[in-house]
Amino acid sequence: MAKKLFFAASILAVSGFMAACGTDEATENTDPVTETETEQTETDSTGAEDNAAEDSAEETEDAEEESSADEPAEEESAEPAEENIAMAEGTLTTSDAGTYELYLLPGYELTAEEPNKDLVFASENDALSMRVETFSKEDSDFAFMEEMMLENLKASNQDAELTELPALDEADFMNSTVAEIPTDNGKVTGAVFEKEDLIVRLTIFDLTEADATEDFLSMGKTISAK
Repeated sequence: MAKKLFFAASILAVSGFMAACGTDEATENTDPVTETETEQTETDSTGAEDNAAEDSAEETEDAEEESSADEPAEEESAEPAEENIAMAEGTLTTSDAGTYELYLLPGYELTAEEPNKDLVFASENDALSMRVETFSKEDSDFAFMEEMMLENLKASNQDAELTELPALDEADFMNSTVAEIPTDNGKVTGAVFEKEDLIVRLTIFDLTEADATEDFLSMGKTISAK
C-alpha cells in the first residue's frame, strides 16, 4: 500500500513539473509574437507619420508653386524711350535732291540752298532756321565734319565760350557730337552725326524768345537716307 501511495505521489509531482514546463514554454512562445506585433505597430505608426509629413511638404510646395504662377510678372523698371515729337506729329518729307527724307513739324518748311545743303525754317519767321548738310561716307568722314562744325560755331561768336552738349543717345546713331554757343539775341547749335550711310551736319539758328532748338533737333534726328 505504501508503494502505491509513493508511486501516485510521484506521478502527481511529474505531472505538476510537466505542467509548469508547458506553461513556461507557452510563455516563451507567446512573448516574441507580442514583441514582434508591438514593433510592427510602432513601425507602421512611424511610417504613417513620415508619409503624412511628406504629403504635407508636397502640398505646401505645390501651393507655393501655384501662388508663384498666379503672381503677375514684375514690370521692367527701365522707362521706355521718349518718342520723337517730329515722328509723332510731323510729315515725312523728301529733300529736293532726293538723297534723304525727314519729318517736318507743322509750321516748318524745307527748301534747297545748294547741292548737299538744305534749309529748314519756320514759316512765320525765317530767322529761325536749321541748315542741313548731308554727305556719303565715301565723300567725307565723321571726324572731319565734327572739327568743321566746332570751328564754325566758334566763329559765330569769338567772345563767347563753346559748350559741348550730350551726344545723341538713340541706338541708330553710330557717332554724334552736339555743341552750342550764345549770340547777342539767341544761340547757334551745331550737331554732327553718323547714321546709316549718311554723315549729317546741322547748324541751328535760334532766338531767345522763340526757343525752337529742340524742335529743330527733333526734326534733324529723323533724317535718313532715301
